[in-house]
Amino acid sequence: MTIGVLGTGRIATTLAVMFARGGHEVKIGSSDAQRGRMAAARLGCAGLSGGHYEEAVTEASVVIPAVLGAQGAVQQLRPWRAELRGKILVDVTNPFTGDHVDFVSPWAAGGAEDLATAFPQARLVGAFKNVWWEAFDGGHDSAVPEISVISDDDEAKQKFMRMCAATPFSYADAGGLDQARRVERMALSGPRSRRLFAA
Repeated sequence: MTIGVLGTGRIATTLAVMFARGGHEVKIGSSDAQRGRMAAARLGCAGLSGGHYEEAVTEASVVIPAVLGAQGAVQQLRPWRAELRGKILVDVTNPFTGDHVDFVSPWAAGGAEDLATAFPQARLVGAFKNVWWEAFDGGHDSAVPEISVISDDDEAKQKFMRMCAATPFSYADAGGLDQARRVERMALSGPRSRRLFAA
């Protein structure tokens, strides 16, 4: 699989390295192509390259926007709406408040559903929502729960889970996009959240 990861922050680079180490071709996209190339070079991982957002979207069969919030992902991807047709779009966002102890959206709403509405021609899969990004920084941790994967497109969900097979984590089919609000809130019950509330 070819994977386009949009962003050069910690979540983006951690996921990009994880998938590159799993044997996939990964392109890190940035609003500045040079910054994307520099980020990939700094990571020094085989199969990993960098460039502009447009390259990351058009050259990939799987696109992962690693930004803050579903609306941020919508804004980031809007210029390449047509290029997303038929591609697997992986939503990794959670609607956290700034202090990461609550959600900005009501219980009835899930961020993945916002992306599905914005890009109906893409094959939306939600993943990595029930864990904190630190879970992927440094390899397998026995305290990390199964990664819940949601989608209304069963074929896309299974393709994504096969893509993840070479990563050091376990994945579970958690149902359709109507489960987004439940899965997204799982992160607040994890070990990092318990430390935050205890502080």
